[in-house]
Amino acid sequence: MAIFGNLFGQIFGDSAAELEAQGDYFAGVNNWRRGAEEYRRALQRTSKSSVGFRRLAAKYDDSRLKAFDALVEEIHSHVDVREFTYATEQISLARTLAESDAQREKLDECERRLRGTGRGAAALATSSAPPASGNHGAAAAGFDMPRAESDPAARLDASPAFARTVRPEPTARLDLTPRPAAVVAREPHPDQSFQKILARMPAADVAKRARLGTHYRDAVLAYARGDAARAVELFQRAAEEHPAEKLVHYDLAAALAAAGRTREAQSVYLRIAERDPVDWQPWYEIAQLQWMDGLRDRAIATLEEGLARHPRSGYLVSQWGVLLYKLGQPRQALEKFYEALQLDSFDDAGLYHVVANLHLELGDPERARRGYLKALELHPQSVGTMLDYAEYLVEVKQDPQAALAVLETAFRTLRQHPAPRIQHAYRSYLSSRAHMMLEQREMALLSATRALEENDQAWLEDTLEAQRQAVLAV
Repeated sequence: MAIFGNLFGQIFGDSAAELEAQGDYFAGVNNWRRGAEEYRRALQRTSKSSVGFRRLAAKYDDSRLKAFDALVEEIHSHVDVREFTYATEQISLARTLAESDAQREKLDECERRLRGTGRGAAALATSSAPPASGNHGAAAAGFDMPRAESDPAARLDASPAFARTVRPEPTARLDLTPRPAAVVAREPHPDQSFQKILARMPAADVAKRARLGTHYRDAVLAYARGDAARAVELFQRAAEEHPAEKLVHYDLAAALAAAGRTREAQSVYLRIAERDPVDWQPWYEIAQLQWMDGLRDRAIATLEEGLARHPRSGYLVSQWGVLLYKLGQPRQALEKFYEALQLDSFDDAGLYHVVANLHLELGDPERARRGYLKALELHPQSVGTMLDYAEYLVEVKQDPQAALAVLETAFRTLRQHPAPRIQHAYRSYLSSRAHMMLEQREMALLSATRALEENDQAWLEDTLEAQRQAVLAV
């Protein structure tokens, strides 16, 4: 009967009762957004004159309001861990959902926090005191876990970072606008686009993926365009052609997650774990998806289950620390991070960067300094770590000369390697502050002006302009 019911739902659409039950499930685990969506679909299938319409409408209104509040809480959480770009995107989304003045006021408060507690708050433009928040996150990256340039650090990202997945940043939106034939004729061949996406990967990985055929290639290109549904279809074909190739299944799971089919993605990860019991990553990915779906306790339970099978996995332990931090337990998170660093020679530069940020937040600047230096020792080209260390030297140590030396190294690294514009902008901003401390007004003004020209983030604009005005006022 369960199989028949599932097929019936796929062919004719789920009944209102089934959709309401799904909404009740998501509401029961505090996933209000998914709950509101299921209730909305149930209402569409319910006659306004029926007995259950009012009950459904009440559930929908309640879950919709709670979904908005949960989104606001999530925005504050992203600001807390310095995921400013993502917080800006979430505020834009929430603006489309706000219906009352009270809700809009909540979003105004989020924006005030974004401008007031962001790296180098506007108030700091005229003051050398450390920010009240004490949290110095990585430039162009959230605190969650470092989005530093090293591949191991990237696995610790709090957003679903599929380490084996081709995941171009940023993901382009699907463009369905008709274009002239002449324009289409000038577009690169799919093989060229595919090679361009793979260019940042190690040569061995590029060669392996290049041998997986056209279905895999087209799936990667669809994923890069933001067409997750098409990517799922093509990755499924590629998985049928290469059933033993694990990276295809990882990419299929990533596409399923991007398409909002998180349960199916988790099933794929579980199959990977069954086929390869020595691989720790499926448990990491499942926990990420469960956390995104609002299943916080289940996400931690998944990490515990993964550690029962892989007790020496530093990645699983460090991800547990990330979740503890998000739950407002920074000291417990720090303990997990140190525990991770003792496992399997888990000498990860990005994690030392995060440990330094946490020590700074907890009021231990000396250990923070050692953390930054260790991170740079392991990964000398990490611009994010350089910027955070330079900010530490400016704000905590009051040592502008040392900060400028670090920023000069960051400048040379940025010239050699492509990087987000925000890193260029923040490097110039910190240079302006350091020159101001040295009473070098012309250099401070030049750097502040350059920062405004380089910046492409709306949330940072007020801070940069405030710095320029502070220089002009001298």
